[in-house]
Amino acid sequence: MIYADASFIVALFVREDEHWQRAWQWWRAEQGPILTVTRLGVFEAENTVRALVVAREIRPMEGRLALEGIRRARLEGILNQRGISEHQLFPAAARLSQHHTTNAAFGALDILHIASALHLKASGFLSFDLRQGELAAREGLVVLP
Repeated sequence: MIYADASFIVALFVREDEHWQRAWQWWRAEQGPILTVTRLGVFEAENTVRALVVAREIRPMEGRLALEGIRRARLEGILNQRGISEHQLFPAAARLSQHHTTNAAFGALDILHIASALHLKASGFLSFDLRQGELAAREGLVVLP
């Protein structure tokens, strides 16, 4: 099972994203695997798309197409959204923070994504966020692409 964070989701659906081509090359090379996501990841990706439109980094039509692509991928099962109880997620995230944020700064959302991937027993962690990837690797996840 491969966990996709928000940066990878955005890269798949925003054609103007700097990682768009690399994301699709990886996905096609792996023969279109189902990607595991969480509500947090989908929310963060959708919010990022909207923020890119507001910041005029992408056109409104590109934003609408990206949001529709995310929605369609969830409906078609390409993005398999899994739920995690906050009673399970937050203690795991607190452990990661206590262990890793003492000698390096990691963002709260990054920690929540990694705690989610670990809880869901992901074998791979898809991200274009270098700091998040560093933390995922420290926790034994194979960072892709």
